[in-house]
Amino acid sequence: MDGKGFIESIEKELVPISPIISYAIKKQLADIRTTPSDLNPADAMMFIENMTDALELFMGRADAQKKRKFMMSLLRKHAPEYFENQSLI
Repeated sequence: MDGKGFIESIEKELVPISPIISYAIKKQLADIRTTPSDLNPADAMMFIENMTDALELFMGRADAQKKRKFMMSLLRKHAPEYFENQSLI
């Protein structure tokens, strides 16, 4: 999985909403004890769920769920084999 590319794509989409989201991304990575370069698909799923919860504070539930869908599509792009193995697509 290209964890670094995955996180960079998320930053491009989310940081314009509020500069503090950059901190939220770093905090969520720290909470799951990983770095962008070490991110694996299972950790990315946890990251997405945690980020969605954090985004609800900034955007409300409906918009946070839209961003969750965006992050899930990025994960499918960066780790298609994970979804094939999990039968999630």
